[in-house]
Amino acid sequence: MARGGRSGRARGEVAEICKALDHLTSMNGAKPEVIQMKRDCFQKLLRYMTQGIDMSAAFVPVTKCVALSKSDLPLKKMQYLYLRTTARQNSSVALLVVQTLLNDCKDLDPTIRGAALRSMASLRVPELMDTVFMAVEAGLRDPHHYVREAAVMGVLKCWHADAAGCRLRGLLGEVERALTADGDAQVVANCLYVMQQVGALKVTRDLVVSLLNHIHSFSDWAQCFVLDIVGDYSPASEEERFDILEVLDFGLSHTNSAVVMATVKLFLNHTAAFPDQQSQVLGRVRDALLTLVSGREHEVVYAALSNTLVLAKRHPDAFAPLFTDFYCRYQDPSYLKALKIDMLVAVTDASNAYDIAEELSQYIRDVDEQLARQAIRAVAAIALKVPEVNGILDRLLLFLGYEKDYVTAETLVQMAVVLRRYPDAAEACVDSIVEVNPETLAGPEERAAYIWVLGEHGQRVQSAPYLLEALVEGFADEPAKVRLALLAAVPRLFFRRAPECRGALGALLAAGAADADVEVRDRALFALRLLRHDVHAAQEVLGAPLPLISRPGEEQAAEVEDRIFDEMNTLSVLYRAPAYTFIDPTITSVGAYDTDGEGSEEGGAGQGAPTDPTGMLLDVDTRSEASAGTAAPSPTPGSSVPDLLSLSSGPAAGAGRGPPDLHVGIGFPPAPALAGAGLDLLGDLEAVAGSSPAPAQHLGASLGGSGAGAGQPMDGGIADLLGGLGFGDPTPARPVTAEVGVEGNEKTGLLVACSGIWAGATLADHGALANPTHAPAAPPQTFAARWAELAHSARSAQVDLPLGVLPAVQANAFRDFADHIGQAGFQTLARPAAGAGPPLAFQLATGAGVLARVALAAPTTSVRVVLEVAGPPGSNLQDALEGLQNLLLCL
Repeated sequence: MARGGRSGRARGEVAEICKALDHLTSMNGAKPEVIQMKRDCFQKLLRYMTQGIDMSAAFVPVTKCVALSKSDLPLKKMQYLYLRTTARQNSSVALLVVQTLLNDCKDLDPTIRGAALRSMASLRVPELMDTVFMAVEAGLRDPHHYVREAAVMGVLKCWHADAAGCRLRGLLGEVERALTADGDAQVVANCLYVMQQVGALKVTRDLVVSLLNHIHSFSDWAQCFVLDIVGDYSPASEEERFDILEVLDFGLSHTNSAVVMATVKLFLNHTAAFPDQQSQVLGRVRDALLTLVSGREHEVVYAALSNTLVLAKRHPDAFAPLFTDFYCRYQDPSYLKALKIDMLVAVTDASNAYDIAEELSQYIRDVDEQLARQAIRAVAAIALKVPEVNGILDRLLLFLGYEKDYVTAETLVQMAVVLRRYPDAAEACVDSIVEVNPETLAGPEERAAYIWVLGEHGQRVQSAPYLLEALVEGFADEPAKVRLALLAAVPRLFFRRAPECRGALGALLAAGAADADVEVRDRALFALRLLRHDVHAAQEVLGAPLPLISRPGEEQAAEVEDRIFDEMNTLSVLYRAPAYTFIDPTITSVGAYDTDGEGSEEGGAGQGAPTDPTGMLLDVDTRSEASAGTAAPSPTPGSSVPDLLSLSSGPAAGAGRGPPDLHVGIGFPPAPALAGAGLDLLGDLEAVAGSSPAPAQHLGASLGGSGAGAGQPMDGGIADLLGGLGFGDPTPARPVTAEVGVEGNEKTGLLVACSGIWAGATLADHGALANPTHAPAAPPQTFAARWAELAHSARSAQVDLPLGVLPAVQANAFRDFADHIGQAGFQTLARPAAGAGPPLAFQLATGAGVLARVALAAPTTSVRVVLEVAGPPGSNLQDALEGLQNLLLCL
């Protein structure tokens, strides 16, 4: 019904247009009102075509209607658009279309001949290319320049449609001949464009001399194209270079801004290898650019100022004395003000830094919040760029007390950047920063900056531990960026003021270990395991001094700026990115595109279709499953800190790594016993390390608050402050039971038996492998024999998971689940066949000889998973077991 309804509507619209055209054909086509009615009818016809309606049935009425008004050029152009579209959509009328266009190519009016020839070259119907070739050949010999212009561009269209046919008929040779022999400047410009697009243009001295001698006869846009070609030419001598610059000096005072910019680029390119000459050229082009920047057309000013900014970054001394010309004006739009602020930063030096900072300070009162924030960033950038000028930092401190919260917030972010470059300034800044109320900081950037200052310079602030502790209490409600900042700042301050930070650190790591965000959880587990392994190593890593920054992070690399400078006067300057980031490299200048527009004969330079830059920046490693058995490189010998980036614990030090296509796969060696008491950082954190997301209050209580030890000197070192749990003791401990919540269930038990077999249950109680898919490295008989040898050392645990995990386990023929648990350093030796249902079982092993069995029982109210691990003497089986538990709970 829908198709029939649509078809009926289309017939009605076609009938409507045909009836209107027949009526207009019967009227006197010389009357102005009839001509206007015909134009309105054709516009309606084209509107129906853009809606996807096939209007090929109106071909005869269209032809008759236009035949009586041949002198009306707009009507003819609309007819040609209709004919081109109809020929592409309906091959049955293509021959009729071609015959109509061929007749118009012989018209007495050169404008109609040129328009008809352009339309023929745009047909792109393979069966009609021979006819098109003949029409283009005739057009190249036409006595009128307009027809020759259209014919030259038609050669390019034919090249895109049938390059071999163009070569066979010698069309490029005809274009090359016209390049040197034709007397019309626009025809020559089109020939230059076509030859460049097909890659056949040879820039010789004779060609350059000929173009320069006739440069004034070209149109403005053709002059731009000629200047680009001459800019790529390398003069043979210094005298020749001076002659070229002298001839083209007129372009710097041209009325067209495009010609001015093309001339500026040519002057800079030809003097790039001659610093003395370029310094003189800079003074000449600077005046031309300032004239454009002071114009009234905002769009032109923006384009000119963008190119001026690129030049000022390379040669700031040339523009520094004229910094007042880049002050924002009241009538400037916001995008132009933002660009002028960037320009002011670029031209800043010791002589004008204070005046520019004074001017920027006025911009923070602007009603545009983004502009005010950019002004603050600019003042901070000047403080980094010109540190010897006094008063810049004082202005930033004054901004902290401004009545608008976003001004205070942005200032705080920039103060953190300044302190990264000049940490000695903390003595004058930190007290003012701490006075800021964190409740007024709404965005994650400013809250993270505030936390960083407390962690990095907290030894100067008496209340820093307590301010951080208050922020830790709301850890779960903070954005991920703020949570990561807390995980970096609190451990950092702990190594400087350990007694006061014990409670905050315990609560923080407990909350972080149970966080849903992968990055936050990984960071918390990393810090936790590093502290459990070696406190002194943790202090070297977590409390290491930060390197000084040399410039703000948002500045582009020097290589990128050089690439953009080389691409001046292109879109790269406006996008502030090299061309390869937004132009598809697979599309060259001879790629297929349509140049049907009226301005195509002027010779615009199409450079390809834009594409998503992220697709070219990502490099995805797609390793095959065959590489799964390849061992990763071992840790660097002599390293005091093992690979602590694993999400889970695993084999002992020196054990082989897991397969490289897994995310991680390295465990931790037993922590060496410290002098005096052992590690007691987080009290009952044994359960948390096994992925028991214990409440932060419970963990904080095990650590204790600031208590009696708060503020006391660390006579015994940080290790003595941490207590004595003895994490490095490999002796199996008693079973520990922790309770975890699973997706709204009441409470599910997580029983971790540190020795023996859990409740006498083994994997055999949950069924054998269902049609296992075996890895060739370890058949079931070998695995069973090896397991029997290591059974005396086996440890097991049980985890109850919600029913919703079964689809995740069975996805992709169990491969995703095998890869997931492989993050604990295990390689899957056997897994159920695709489509198998519970009970399910998996056989795992590590390069260190540790074996594991994972069994999923038939689901009831939950899915019970039983884990068993066994290994040779010295294996850290407890860590391996906890690692598997962590990954299961992440499901």
